[in-house]
Amino acid sequence: MKNKYSDEFKLFVIQDYYESTLGVRAIAAKYNLPSKNYVNNWEAQLKKKGLLPQDATKPVKSVARSKESIQRNDARTPREKQYEEEIQYLKARVAYYESLESMQRFLKKN
Repeated sequence: MKNKYSDEFKLFVIQDYYESTLGVRAIAAKYNLPSKNYVNNWEAQLKKKGLLPQDATKPVKSVARSKESIQRNDARTPREKQYEEEIQYLKARVAYYESLESMQRFLKKN
């Protein structure tokens, strides 16, 4: 069964995507979407409908990494890499639950 999402929900997700440091995959996971493509497609749909400015984009964060930090990351053990992935996953879950609470507050107001 295909899920239908309201324009309000789509706009909420895209605004969260623009305002957060999370990428498309993390945002999709945060809102329990089946694929990151939902976020990309919704962004295009909302621009087409005029609900988002045509030139709206997620701000690009500048990440300057030194050669030393790159080498340090490569020295991580597989277990450390696994822990880092698990931490990222858990952060996404926390963000998801926080967004649910925020969404519930938003829906109660309206």
